[in-house]
Amino acid sequence: MSRKLAAEFLSLLWMVILILFLRWAVIEPFKIPSGSMIPTLLVGDFIFVSKSSYDLRIPFTNTPILRIADPKRGDVIVFEYPNHERDPVKEGQYYIKRLIGLPGDRISIRRGYPLVNLTASQVEAVRDDEKIAGLDGFRFNSNNLLFQEKLPGTSSGHWVQRYPYRGGGGNDLEDGSDPPCGRVGPHDPEENVGAFRASQINEICEFEVPPNQYFFMGDNRDDSADSRQWGFVDRNLLKGRALFVWFTCESFDSGSLSRDVGQCFSSIRWSRLGKGIR
Repeated sequence: MSRKLAAEFLSLLWMVILILFLRWAVIEPFKIPSGSMIPTLLVGDFIFVSKSSYDLRIPFTNTPILRIADPKRGDVIVFEYPNHERDPVKEGQYYIKRLIGLPGDRISIRRGYPLVNLTASQVEAVRDDEKIAGLDGFRFNSNNLLFQEKLPGTSSGHWVQRYPYRGGGGNDLEDGSDPPCGRVGPHDPEENVGAFRASQINEICEFEVPPNQYFFMGDNRDDSADSRQWGFVDRNLLKGRALFVWFTCESFDSGSLSRDVGQCFSSIRWSRLGKGIR
C-alpha cells in the first residue's frame, strides 16, 4: 500500500471513529412518528438529541459509566420504552415525552393537568391568532384547544393541546365537583399490568415517584400514551434531551431515514428548521 493510500485510509478510519463517538456520546438523530407531542413536535420532525445530557454509558448498552447531570422537570426527553407488560413488539422502541415527575415528587392529575408536590400547574387558554401563528408549521384545528402550561418549579411554559370533545380541559361533574380519581398502585410484573388505569388517565390520585424513576406526559394531552398508562421510566432508559429540529416535512412513510427525506423533500416545513425544543 502506497503512503498516499495509507494516509487516505487512516483519514477515513478516524472519520468513522469520530462519527461513531459523536453518535454514542454526543448527539443522535431521531424521527417523530406520532402526534403525542403536538404542538411542540409534529409528525415528520427529525430532531437531534443530546446523549450526554444526563449520563454517559457503555457503548450499545444502558449501563451508565458517568453521571453528568440530573434531568429537570419540563425537559423533553427521548427514552427507551419501559415495557412493563413485556410485550416483545415494543421491546427496544423509543418514545419522546415531557418530564413531569422527578424521583420523590408527589404527583396527581386533575382534568389532565399535573399537580406537583401539592402545587398546581399554571394553565392559560390561548386564543390569540398571532400567538398560534407563531407555532411554525402547526395547523390549528378550531375543534381543539391550545393552552400554555407552566409546571411548578420551571422557569418557562410550554404548549399543550386538548380535545374538548374527549373531556379535555375540564371533566367536572354536573354538580361542579371533581370526578373520582383513579387508584395508583405499584407495578406488578407477575400480573402483567401497568401501574395506572388507562380509563382514568386524566384523573389520577396522588402518588409518589419512586427513586431513580421518572414520570412523563405528552403535550398532546388527550392523545398520548405515556406514564399515565404504562408507568414510570427508569433512569437507565433515558437516552437524552431533545435539542432542535434539523429537518421536517409534512409527508413521509415509516421506512428508513434516507427514504423519508427523499420522499418528503417537496413538503419541507422551512420555518421549523433549526427550531429549538422546549
